[in-house]
Amino acid sequence: MSKHVFFVTCPKGVEYLLADELKEFGLNLVRNAPAGVWVEGELESGYRACLWSRLANRVILNVADVDARSADELYAGVVDLDWQAHIPAGGSFRVTFLGQNEAIRNTQFGAQKVKDGIVDSIRGAGAPRPSVAPKDPDVTVSARLNRGRLSLGIDLSGHSLHMRGYRTEKGIAPLKENLAAALLLRAGWPEIAANGGDFVDLMCGSGTLVVEAALMALDIAPGRKQERFGFEKWPGHQPELWLSLRQEAERRAHEGKQGRIPTFYGFDRDGRVIATAEKNILRAGLEGIVRVEARPISEFTRKNDWSDTGLVLTNPPYGERLSERKELAALYQALGEVVARELTGWRLGVFTGAPEFGKSLGLRSFKQYKLFNGKLPAQLLLFDVQPENARTPRDPAAPGQIMPRIANAERADMLRNRLKKNLKTIGQWARKQNIGCYRLYDADMPEYALAIDIYEGRVHVQEYLAPKSVDEK
Repeated sequence: MSKHVFFVTCPKGVEYLLADELKEFGLNLVRNAPAGVWVEGELESGYRACLWSRLANRVILNVADVDARSADELYAGVVDLDWQAHIPAGGSFRVTFLGQNEAIRNTQFGAQKVKDGIVDSIRGAGAPRPSVAPKDPDVTVSARLNRGRLSLGIDLSGHSLHMRGYRTEKGIAPLKENLAAALLLRAGWPEIAANGGDFVDLMCGSGTLVVEAALMALDIAPGRKQERFGFEKWPGHQPELWLSLRQEAERRAHEGKQGRIPTFYGFDRDGRVIATAEKNILRAGLEGIVRVEARPISEFTRKNDWSDTGLVLTNPPYGERLSERKELAALYQALGEVVARELTGWRLGVFTGAPEFGKSLGLRSFKQYKLFNGKLPAQLLLFDVQPENARTPRDPAAPGQIMPRIANAERADMLRNRLKKNLKTIGQWARKQNIGCYRLYDADMPEYALAIDIYEGRVHVQEYLAPKSVDEK
């Protein structure tokens, strides 16, 4: 089989991960580029990238590179190519154009010159004129201008591969699926899963991280549920080869569910996004495997059947206003305390656009990766949740740590038990009703004349005013 050159695009900062992934499909690195890589391999490997890449946005089969120092030179280079080999007779196409130079400063103008060159090339060969279809074309031609050279190719993916087909509804500021996969790979999730670890996201939103974690661990192709790809009407398409790859993906998806299946759990305080996550899980075919609950961080406790090791990976809100940033510090502190208490021995990954709050977690990060969430710079902070990695002593008896004096330990235990009981009953009711603000305790015990309210995972404690006098009897 002949070799082809492909340009595979990806989120910025993911290029090296993508090159490693594509090598597994038989595509060898030619060179890196911003937000993508140039690779070489057989058409089968290009098909595998479309079906199996968890990181790519688009897979573009390179047709030719032509000189484009002027509009006329660009047109001449395009019209000289054999476009009948890439656009079906009487079919439709569209052109996506990126880049500019001194002669071509407008992408619409550049795209029009490419369209003119393609149409004139096909008509000049005596073939029927192809139509231009901005939506749902038979073939998409990719044109990328860099200084005086234009790279022309066929978009085999047809759509951005980050769209797996399971997420039609989204939460606030959704994380793209291929970026979520990059975070999982950087956090070492494949190795953790292979060694018997489980997965938890404590702020799961619409469930992207937990769904991608399950697809990865169960060897399910991310493109398995896609109905259409960009190469299906391309004249060079090999249907039998593609069918065999689809059948292989189905077999692997079946086999992936035969062995030990890790536990996959997502939590979020917002019951509305949990409802969205449940729909996404159903569309991904992971019902009964991935579970989600409406539960704030303050109420999180580990399940009895969870492994002693695993990965907690989450994407907290970023917060731009001053009031939000003050809340974020408390949120990060609560996250660190809960993970240290409930999930010792696990790994914690926090993807954040506000890495300065990482210190509020109370743990020492052993690795930081610089990435982008869209155009926003962000970091993935990784922590091993072990007592020796704590920034401050967590042991109540640690030397030099001043602890409050408890006047009556027995009564304090009674209060603690009452709060736990109320949290179990009232808290469970509130979650079912999607209520985030409620009164947990209202002077239930005369010795503790307090009112304790829960506000979306935050706790507000008030002490009742003492009476002016107390009847001695």
